[in-house]
Amino acid sequence: MYFLNKLFLIAGLLLISIPSFAADFGYVEDNGSVIELKRVNKLLPEYPRQAIRYGIEGSVKVQFNVDTFGAVLDPFVVESNPPGLFERASIKAVRKLIYEPPKFEEKAVNVNNVQVDIVFKFE
Repeated sequence: MYFLNKLFLIAGLLLISIPSFAADFGYVEDNGSVIELKRVNKLLPEYPRQAIRYGIEGSVKVQFNVDTFGAVLDPFVVESNPPGLFERASIKAVRKLIYEPPKFEEKAVNVNNVQVDIVFKFE
């Protein structure tokens, strides 16, 4: 029981640094123009238990595409520090993101190469 109380106390001190309802950028599929995307929901990754247990902080850069409805497609990790610890939580959180349907010149478009940086740290 002591361990669980300590774990919940530590979890209360965690901070995942991501601006809520942030604007992200990507490239219009057809002509390569840069387009701004607006998030409909928050990016809420779960801090991995192993990282909490050992007091490890880190960051992950995830890249993905967004379809004409605002759904995330094909997320993958571009960079992770330290490697092997925060990737799964980051991908899982990014898959839950929803964007306003992207439009370019009044047409619904697919957007490629959107990147999001996620920083895991203790407060």
